[in-house]
Amino acid sequence: MNVRTLMPDFSWIGDYDGRAALADGIAGTILAILLIPQVMAYAQLAGLPPETGLYAALLPPVLYLLFGTSPFVSVGPVALISLVIAEAASGSGVQPAAAAAIIAIQSGTILAVLGAFGLGRLVNFVSEPVLLGFTAAVAILIFTSQLPTLVGTNPERAGNLPAALREFLEVLPDWQPMTAAIGAAAAVLLFALDRYAAPAAWKIGIRPPWRQAIAKSLPLLVIIGAAFVAGNFADTVARVEAPSGGLPSVALPPLDPALWLKLLPSGLAVAVVTFVTATAVAKSLAGSDRSELDTSREALALGLGNVGAAMSGGYAVGASLSRSALVEDSGAKSPFASVIAASLVLATIFFLAPLLGYLPKTALAALVISAVFGLVKLREMRDVWHHDRYEGVIIAIAFTATLALGVELGLLVGALAAAAHHLWFSSLPRVTRVGTNDDGESFRSVDRDSIEPSDDPALVVRVDRSIFFANAAFIEDAVFSQLGKHEGIDCLVLDMRAVNAVDASGVAMLKRLVQRLYEGGIEVRLAAAHQPVKDSLATLNSQQCSFHRTVKEALDACGIDYRKDIAPT
Repeated sequence: MNVRTLMPDFSWIGDYDGRAALADGIAGTILAILLIPQVMAYAQLAGLPPETGLYAALLPPVLYLLFGTSPFVSVGPVALISLVIAEAASGSGVQPAAAAAIIAIQSGTILAVLGAFGLGRLVNFVSEPVLLGFTAAVAILIFTSQLPTLVGTNPERAGNLPAALREFLEVLPDWQPMTAAIGAAAAVLLFALDRYAAPAAWKIGIRPPWRQAIAKSLPLLVIIGAAFVAGNFADTVARVEAPSGGLPSVALPPLDPALWLKLLPSGLAVAVVTFVTATAVAKSLAGSDRSELDTSREALALGLGNVGAAMSGGYAVGASLSRSALVEDSGAKSPFASVIAASLVLATIFFLAPLLGYLPKTALAALVISAVFGLVKLREMRDVWHHDRYEGVIIAIAFTATLALGVELGLLVGALAAAAHHLWFSSLPRVTRVGTNDDGESFRSVDRDSIEPSDDPALVVRVDRSIFFANAAFIEDAVFSQLGKHEGIDCLVLDMRAVNAVDASGVAMLKRLVQRLYEGGIEVRLAAAHQPVKDSLATLNSQQCSFHRTVKEALDACGIDYRKDIAPT
């Protein structure tokens, strides 16, 4: 356990001054303008009262201030996690708020333990293709989950796309024209503002941070406009439940072990999604101020934030890319900007709670819909497809599985597909004959680089991957296959420069290989092995094989004049 990870970090205070405080105040105010309606909308997505989103935005930013490492990351309710909460809570058999609190505590505990023990690097085990396919499918699931609210219906929650469409079609005859009109108008305006407001402000000469202040204030005006229309011309439009106007009550969720065990997969899914997406957000913003990202501290900060949210009437939180980018673009100097935004949320709860009850649900659904299409990253998907068709297939698997099976199983299937791809790819390493055409200065594949192979009784074979249990037998067979293609070989040189590790199965295979070749009258020489690899192969019989610094030295030891019959360069 790393004790330093468990200690609050106040290193940013040393250079903090009045100018930085003013910048954080402006950035925090701008953030609050976007944060308040957004967290209420995400709570509605999660199947919780909108005030739950406001409560979830209070304590997590404070805890991130103490333990996080990025000055820009905005911690609070996010669409992706809200959908996981909605799916899990709907099938839990208990009140959604209780299920959400349990999931927040479970995910927070998992993340805090990972951070405390310095295991933040585990974030790298979820591949980019899996995340691309998963988040794109989640965007579609969120869109379909909000369509009923947008048109004024209220079907049963569904965890996958076929069920969601079926439920929506069943209640579609009950749609409310005025509700749908207000929601559709709000959605169109929000889409247009998201795309054109900031560029338009730039063109007319408005520069940061005021450019974002204006651009991000406009969606709030749309929501207020929708509330005005609904209040004056459409009394039948459903509105959100007004917050109580005070601090949330602290209450432990049910301590039923069976319930906690039932919700544990959801807690694990939330922990994974929170950690992966939050780390991606922090990494994307780390370069702007040359800050160093400590993934273990990030895990601890997010974990404590989730537990804190559960204890203060909220639900599981994550890092929002759009809000974090807004904080950066608004000129924030420290995580204190998010704390200022949280204080403004608290002031809203105390002084503006009755007014929030006028907000129409359809407008909040439109806000969610307009926000989630950033999860569909078509350009990144196309780049992955051009880079590796197999990884492109993994995107498709994660995407399809999430739509068909739901969020939790979709993420699991995608992760398993990525792991299977990695194991399969690693189990089939390239084992190729190499040669030289520059007097032994370099040795390259005779198949790929048009190197003319010599007819010497020495064969040089390069293994292009670490040797472990999944590929040891394949490498052994490939080496004998190379030997079978050439007659009169009495010396085999294994070029080990691309081998970074050898596990116990690899060592056993090499022992067997050396023994068989020794008995067949072929000496084995291992060249260019890294020192850790040499150390792991220390148990090889030194009477049957030897190590050499380079391939050139190994051929010299074989008694081969490799310069003869060299093809001209």
